[in-house]
Amino acid sequence: MILNYWPTPIMYDRISNNKLLDKTTQYILTAYNDNTSANILHQNILDDKELTDFRKEIIVPTFDKFYKQEFGFSIKEKRFHLRGWITGYGITYSMRKHNHSGSHLSAVFYLLAEEQDKGGRLVISDPRFNANRGYKDEFNKWFEPHTIIPCTGDVVLFPSFLYHNVETFYGKLRLAMPVDLILYDSE
Repeated sequence: MILNYWPTPIMYDRISNNKLLDKTTQYILTAYNDNTSANILHQNILDDKELTDFRKEIIVPTFDKFYKQEFGFSIKEKRFHLRGWITGYGITYSMRKHNHSGSHLSAVFYLLAEEQDKGGRLVISDPRFNANRGYKDEFNKWFEPHTIIPCTGDVVLFPSFLYHNVETFYGKLRLAMPVDLILYDSE
């Protein structure tokens, strides 16, 4: 018998409502077209009333699906807060290795990712820092990072403690919406 003692769930999914995906992407391209950090990085984009449908019909059900599969009940039974922003725009966009401290779950919703051959892979690292120390080369597969080449409509959801980075993107335009879920104690 083989048991996994330190599983770390990562969910891969697709946005199935293409009409809402297109509407949201077009809105962001129009409303946030100057790509300034003040407009799209330092605010909770989910406070934008125009994104209410995307939040209700795409984001919350995605977190709910993960929560039901992993813990057996609905996220809607919990008090929670969602914080989202837009990343990935511009030529030579990249993001150094980081995690989302203070959040419980993180997801990336790829609104526009048509140039898969232009870089920009999401790389999620093994959370067991230095676990591979002393192992022979044949064990390397146990410690390799997960690499995702995103496409428009992809969703990747994972525990916020996982370190991840985005390799340099050399294409013209890509839009990703990272979203953090913060859970509160029930009262």
